[in-house]
Amino acid sequence: MGLRNRNLFLDKKCFFVTTSCYKHLKLLEVDSCKLIIANSLNFIALKYKISILGYVIMPNHLHILLYFTDENKLSDSMRDLKKFCAFEIRKYLESVQSSLLHLVRVENDKQIFKVWEDRFDDVWIGNKELLEIKLEYIHQNPLQSHWNLSQCPEDYKYSSALFYLGSSENIVRLTDYRDIFD
Repeated sequence: MGLRNRNLFLDKKCFFVTTSCYKHLKLLEVDSCKLIIANSLNFIALKYKISILGYVIMPNHLHILLYFTDENKLSDSMRDLKKFCAFEIRKYLESVQSSLLHLVRVENDKQIFKVWEDRFDDVWIGNKELLEIKLEYIHQNPLQSHWNLSQCPEDYKYSSALFYLGSSENIVRLTDYRDIFD
């Protein structure tokens, strides 16, 4: 369940965040869109002084474990992430003349296209045990039978699983949670 009253959690540092594509469309299915997400995660991490402890980019949603090393700016960072990614993903869909483009057209007073659901869900992570449960969930996500994106977590390249097996190569700059939660 998301923290709808986020003001009560402004002094907290670590969150498990999930955000989904509009109508759960598979807008992130192609590698180009996953790279947009990865680059944007790296950008907001620098801008908002966030350590990314784990992530997975799925075809229609993403999960991230964020640790704010300075001030908690969860709402601002997610707003920026979603806004930039929406613009870039829409641009990509237009460039390849994707059949998905008409499905994300909304044309209301505020927007013409909609890439993300309006909200995101977040869970405050207050201890190492809960963090490890969420990280395991993240890494197992691509293996779920309805996704079947890989046979083992470390084979899915849009996740932090391989990082936790010792690989330094990853498209998202990561911080090992064990450096923060001892």
